[in-house]
Amino acid sequence: MRHMSVDRNSGFWNEPEETMSKEHKKRLDNKNLVAIFKHAYNNSPFYKKLYKNAGLTTADIKSVDDLPKIPLITKPELQEAQKKDPPFGGLLATPLNKLSEIFISPGPIYEGGMPEEDEKLLDAGAKAAYSCGIRPGDIVQNTFLYHLVPAGLGMHLALRRLGCAVVPVGIGQTVYQAIIMKDLGCTAYTGTPSFLAMIGEEAKKGGIDPLKDLKLEVGFFTAEPLPDILRKHLENTFGIMARQMYGTADVGGISRECPEVSGMHLEETLIVELIDPKTLEPVAPGEEGDVTVTLPHKYASPFIRFRTGDGSVLSEEKCGCGRTSPKLMRILGRVDQLVKVKGMFVHPINIKTTIQKHPELGNYEATVDRPELSDVLTIKIEFEGTGKTLPKNINEAKKVLVDEFKENIRVKAEVELVPKGSIKETKEKIIDLRKLD
Repeated sequence: MRHMSVDRNSGFWNEPEETMSKEHKKRLDNKNLVAIFKHAYNNSPFYKKLYKNAGLTTADIKSVDDLPKIPLITKPELQEAQKKDPPFGGLLATPLNKLSEIFISPGPIYEGGMPEEDEKLLDAGAKAAYSCGIRPGDIVQNTFLYHLVPAGLGMHLALRRLGCAVVPVGIGQTVYQAIIMKDLGCTAYTGTPSFLAMIGEEAKKGGIDPLKDLKLEVGFFTAEPLPDILRKHLENTFGIMARQMYGTADVGGISRECPEVSGMHLEETLIVELIDPKTLEPVAPGEEGDVTVTLPHKYASPFIRFRTGDGSVLSEEKCGCGRTSPKLMRILGRVDQLVKVKGMFVHPINIKTTIQKHPELGNYEATVDRPELSDVLTIKIEFEGTGKTLPKNINEAKKVLVDEFKENIRVKAEVELVPKGSIKETKEKIIDLRKLD
């Protein structure tokens, strides 16, 4: 690891929040839960109907002890609501003309934002970046997507809040990314770990030695796993400190690493539960459950007891860094059929939507693997070259489908076309072959 220009392993961005007691945290959660529940009940048609059907009134929720009374929600349910009642599906709990931005998260899910909640989100983002080693004065190459989804812009503004200079490169143009990194002397990178690995490979091909010619000191990663093998590869290639944050496109950052690198501290302003995916009951620390999140400050498009579908284990052991929030030990994978590929959620329904457009296509099976440093999604589909909606030529038909899948699921997929009758119908439509350890 290269010599660090600043101390990246000590201090806090918001010490009172990051070191608050359990008693203080519970009082804060009680206040926030009551407020967001009442707001959603009174202003969102989706939540009002959901809670009335559950026999709840605003008087029934008095503290976090009442959380189990509140119905859980999932991404497919939100998708279905917006499909039936576009564009927001009754989820919007703020007048449209009061919104500061509208994002389209993978799904797709339309979400609104407000200036008041932006402040809380930016503080949380700055806190996570600081915990992972980014410091005021860093020149940060931000490779998250700025188009439609909140990742790029949200990270950009959080880094500015932290006091960094941000290079808004977004995704793609791998060769140019390495040149920019060298020319500007970027000291930090934000994005997916697999994309930084790709930049490193392209840099070497272009005669740039990532270790000698670049000034990168820290990599702040999210949107996909950071297994040990990839972490070590990036640290050795760039001489960086590699740290990660866990979050989703819908709720933003949920947890982040600290200098101890022994799990990911929960964002202090969130209310996070781990739920047994079968019984839907909360699980105890040390037991695997579905990460379920309530965002107290998301008033425009509330997310209350939202099941992310990601499995993890919670630890309440004291951390040497001084932060007091519990930690997610690691993300164990999907608890349902949603699979995250290159930072984007892919669901069988999104694949099926494309296939159903073409009568000459039949059953399919999809696999996700990571043969080297990047995810590869392969979709094998039964094909009958009748020329109804696709070219008869198998290679030309593949090209059409690759483009359609990329537009629909927002991830490039390898497509294999096989004869009709050669794929058996199975419950598990997306098979994850990646080894995440």
